[in-house]
Amino acid sequence: MSKEVVTIQYLRGGAAIMVVLHHMLSPTTEIDYIAIPGLGRFGVEIFFVISGFIMWHTTATSDISSIEFWRRRVVRIVPLYWFFLSLLVLTALLFPQLFHSTAITPENVTKSFLFIPHFHVVQTGLIAPILIPGWSLDYEMFFYLVFGLVMFLPSRGLRATILGLCLSGLVLLGFALQPTGALLSTYTNPDLLKFLDGIVLAVIYRAGWLNFPKLGSALIAAGILLSLFAAPTSSFARLDDLLGFSATSIVAGALAMEAGAKRRPNLVFLAIGSASYSIYLSHLFFLRATELVGQRLSLFGVSKAFDATYIVIALTLSIVGGICIHYFVERPILSLRHRRRSVILTDLTPFGSPHGDTSQARPVMLTSVADGQVIPKNKPN
Repeated sequence: MSKEVVTIQYLRGGAAIMVVLHHMLSPTTEIDYIAIPGLGRFGVEIFFVISGFIMWHTTATSDISSIEFWRRRVVRIVPLYWFFLSLLVLTALLFPQLFHSTAITPENVTKSFLFIPHFHVVQTGLIAPILIPGWSLDYEMFFYLVFGLVMFLPSRGLRATILGLCLSGLVLLGFALQPTGALLSTYTNPDLLKFLDGIVLAVIYRAGWLNFPKLGSALIAAGILLSLFAAPTSSFARLDDLLGFSATSIVAGALAMEAGAKRRPNLVFLAIGSASYSIYLSHLFFLRATELVGQRLSLFGVSKAFDATYIVIALTLSIVGGICIHYFVERPILSLRHRRRSVILTDLTPFGSPHGDTSQARPVMLTSVADGQVIPKNKPN
């Protein structure tokens, strides 16, 4: 079974666009426009489900060690995040007047680089690093830690069981303790269950039980309708927020439509999906740049038509800019890391091969596990 899932790439791109719109239309901006309630939150849930799915799907038939799994995840996630975090820290130190929600201290810089959950210095009550979208990477890194710890188990069924018990147990512990500290609040947050939803979907998908396009359309429609029309204070909405029914339904529906999508893939959607991590980390820079231009020209509040035009321009710039970052920054960084790894592995073998036959010497290229991106929401649960 191919590990590449076209519809998952489509969803990653769609979720990235949701979050760009969420931050563009948040109350902190100067756009006189009605925000779409819950859009960013919904994108976050989709990304967490996708992440759980991809981690299980891409390792289900692999025998890599825990150390190799962690290495691949670090190589995939850390360099680009550190690049944009360093850029933000440097820019905020040189031009502090450009940022209204960024403060630099030795403590929050250290914790931001090390993925240690902590309260934001400016936005009280928000658990997030200096580069606010990086809050979700704290969850990702913790999930990777737990996932890697069970990979030594020989049985996939036992791995899934232990993962389920561990993640569910942490969430139950959170309900019991009601923690107020940033670290424990993150590591017992109900959002951990969305990763588990993705793992369950991966098991079902690999068993061939989701190859029904009509079912896929129904699941996607149900997920959208449930997320849009469930009353925020209703019991179902609270249960959905806990267990992620709507997001999981949409991901399941996309998987059910994979066969048709793979036959005729959409190259534009694939490009956006492939660049979703770059869009995720860079979009706030592009949005801030367009916002500063709008302020400079005194264009905000001119008319609804202008606001709509501004949204289209800012969204397009964020997507196109993210794709450029993907091709000209993210991919070169990954290629450099892989080349270094291949040279090291080749040099470890005397004369280039186990038998001293230099004619057979080839660099060993270890590609990273397919990535499952996450996109931030405004505030943690």
